[in-house]
Order: sequence, then C-alpha cells, then structure tokens
Amino acid sequence: MHPNLNQELAIYNKVYVAGAATDRTPRQEDGYERDRKISAAGEMKLTDSFSVTANYGYIDHYSTTRKIWSGWDRWAVGAKYYIKTDFASFGGGVQFFGPSVSQPREADINPDLFLIRAYFGGLKRFGAFSIQGTANFESETNSSGKETAEENFKRFLYSGLTLSYSLPSKTNLLLEFSHRTTVSNTITPYSDYFVIAPGVQYPINQNGYLTFSLMLQTRTDSNIDRGFKVGYLYFFGD
Repeated sequence: MHPNLNQELAIYNKVYVAGAATDRTPRQEDGYERDRKISAAGEMKLTDSFSVTANYGYIDHYSTTRKIWSGWDRWAVGAKYYIKTDFASFGGGVQFFGPSVSQPREADINPDLFLIRAYFGGLKRFGAFSIQGTANFESETNSSGKETAEENFKRFLYSGLTLSYSLPSKTNLLLEFSHRTTVSNTITPYSDYFVIAPGVQYPINQNGYLTFSLMLQTRTDSNIDRGFKVGYLYFFGD
C-alpha cells in the first residue's frame, strides 16, 4: 500500500511528483491563508528491508495577516526499515529536513531551524483490502541538537490511518485520516488539525499511477480547512 497523504511504510523504488493546494477560512482573530505546493520525492531500495529517501519542493504562500512569500521548500533525506511477518508488516524510519530558506522570519517562526521526524507503523492486508496505521513525532532542532533558552522548539505528534481497496482493474480506492496535535502548550491550538481524505490511484501504465485526494477538514479552528492533492506515482525496478 502507498498512501496519497499519510506516511508510507513499505519500501519501494519510486518517484512521486505531486501538487497540493490547501487553505484556511478566516477566523475572527486571524486572516485567510493558503498554500500551493509542488513536490518531488524519490526512494531507492538498498535491500529487501531498507531504503533511502529524498524529497524537495516549491511553495507559494499567501496570507492576509502574515508575510506573503514563495520559494523552495525544505529539502529532506531519510531512511526506512520494513519487515514482514506472518501476522502483519511493520515499518519505521527517520527524515531530516533542512532549513526553510525561502520563508521569512517572524515572531513565532524561525525558518533557520532544522526538522527531525521519526515514524513507525503497521500494515495488514485482507485480500484486496488493506489497513495501515502510523505515528509520527516531529521536532525542530538546531545544528547542535539542543534546545536553548533563546529557542523554543515546536514539536508535533502526527497520526494517520489509511484504508485501501484494490479493484480488479488495479485502481486503488483510499480513505485516509490524518491528525496533528501539538506537544508543547506554547504553540497555538490552531496548529492542530484532523483531516479526512478520500482518494484514488488510477493506473495509466504498468508501473505508473495518477493519484488524487480530496482533503476535508472536520474542524474550523485549525490550520487546514480544505484542499486537494494530485500527483503521478511511478515504480521502477523490483
């Protein structure tokens, strides 16, 4: 299974190019914000259980209350481990994100900080139906890896659930749930969100899929209200 929105656990030889658009409806104490993002992700298997990953992207950000900016997103590299058992499959990994060089510095935003994201989850198949659950922990960090009195690192917990059903035509129907909550109470609670994302992966050749997900927000007091993601997913090699 390869989710459109949540973290994938299995390892692949793949290239995934995608575009996403999200926005947030105005709140009384804040303004309208929207993001448009193009990203490219690659993964290469080194063994049957281990792979390395890399991704990059470009963001266009508009806001009525914050600075408007556009430019290259954070670069990221990572490693994944995946194992199959008779009961289920399990995977985990770590991703390291570089600074957000295009994003302007603001009172509560330090784009020079790095990000580290660790994740773990399980995958179970029932014939054409699959279910995958993941948990991610993300933290800002500096080059020393230590929090100082001048730097209050933002930390988040992500959880994701992906349900997938494969049709005889090899079209995959997805229903994804994605949740984020803040670990530190110094972050605005509007950073939390819970998104429901129905999606589809439609095969256009032996190894390539067109992908689409519609992001539906269940909360009006959060950072993402609605959006969509469309992409092309290509598997190569074994």
